[in-house]
Amino acid sequence: MRITSIDYMRIFVPWRESFTQAMCAWRASSHTTTEEEDAFVVVRVHTDKGIIGLGEGGRSTAEVRAVGDRLVGRNPMALGILDLEPPFVHAMVDIVGQALGVPAYVVLGGKHRERVPVAWWSPYLPPEETARQAEEGARLGFKVHKLKARPWDAVQQVKAIASAVGSDLRVRLDPNETFGLPATTARIDAELAAYNVECLEDPVPKARPEWYALLRSKCATPLAIHTHDTQRIMDMARVGGMDYVNVGGTPNETRAAAAVAGAAGCPVWVQFEGHCLDVAAAFAVHMGAAIPNATLPADILHFLRADHITREALTPQDGEVAVPEGPGLGITLDEDRIARYRVE
Repeated sequence: MRITSIDYMRIFVPWRESFTQAMCAWRASSHTTTEEEDAFVVVRVHTDKGIIGLGEGGRSTAEVRAVGDRLVGRNPMALGILDLEPPFVHAMVDIVGQALGVPAYVVLGGKHRERVPVAWWSPYLPPEETARQAEEGARLGFKVHKLKARPWDAVQQVKAIASAVGSDLRVRLDPNETFGLPATTARIDAELAAYNVECLEDPVPKARPEWYALLRSKCATPLAIHTHDTQRIMDMARVGGMDYVNVGGTPNETRAAAAVAGAAGCPVWVQFEGHCLDVAAAFAVHMGAAIPNATLPADILHFLRADHITREALTPQDGEVAVPEGPGLGITLDEDRIARYRVE
């Protein structure tokens, strides 16, 4: 089997109406726009056997094409596909799965669950707006709400959520290391003791494992780190600095990171490109199914878009997405929607 050609389509699907203003403001804070940051290149990889693989990733068609040009003429079965990056890792896993007549999760290591839990999400917003987003997530059946948090009002965000939806919705705070110091983190943890906080993800710089070890001795809230660096995970494990790990990277990097975390007794969740469209979401769901200790809700956020680009919508039910069972990724593009949302 050989790759004969590759189609490239840059796709922008708007955010659902309730998220549009928040996402525009979030992107503006980084001096970009949703149209620039949240459009992704979707590829169709054709083979001489008539099998077509789908992939999604990258924001520049030219950059993705430069990689794809080197793959034309190659045999997908002999590429070392588990070390590739999006969009071509998706497409090659899709092709190999179809060629073997098995779902992608078989290619990725097997299936450990029928449904993959996913988290609701919101960007950094003032507490009252965060609460409105939480109300929507709770109404749709999500069990965990991950949100971008900052030290000056993280406590108020959590209190606003609890006031709006009660204590059943768990909150995952992601400060992106902005809590800065252990003392700040410990203060915030103490103020959140009465609330249902799942974890603090990267509260302080990950380069300071001794700080995480100190915080685990002081804080009631579990600590998570976001990394696929196995050395970093081992360093954290040696000092007892983590409870959970958010893993990603290539399939081999993801599996290795999850395995090291598992050896340290830590469950994980998967995150690739969280703000993805449906093709990358399908791949992430297969990865989430294939990792034994990926028991925590994943950051797979295709459902925050106003529409989908596959015939199979992969809609979460009660905060979980069913694992596709068709061969490969188990999805097909909706060509009408592709035409509607194609920007390049």
